[in-house]
Amino acid sequence: MKQLLFVMICLALLVAGCIEQEDSGSDSTKKTEAIEEKLIVTIKSPSSGEILQWSKDATFDANVNGGKGPYTYRWSSNIDGTLSTKKSYQQNPSKLNKGEHNLILTLTDSSGISAQASVIIQVI
Repeated sequence: MKQLLFVMICLALLVAGCIEQEDSGSDSTKKTEAIEEKLIVTIKSPSSGEILQWSKDATFDANVNGGKGPYTYRWSSNIDGTLSTKKSYQQNPSKLNKGEHNLILTLTDSSGISAQASVIIQVI
């Protein structure tokens, strides 16, 4: 009787070990997928510290890596609020208030994952 109990316990532990190993593999797969889907956004233009003058149109542009398209964009300024919802656009700085702007680009992918980038620019 003790031998039968011992064999059953060993079998139960063996099965539990196999199931645990199988689950571990699926967790690492999920982690790999999460790394591959990481959303990264950078502001290509204007560059940080750039001075925008009223007489010249400025290009606002971004680089996007990862995530799942389509993406939504929101360019905003701490002074003027929302500026655009396009990936890239041109704007004459005369339509912006003068001063130091913290320019923020918020990007959201189709899965609802968001990323942000920011630069500080001067409008004169």
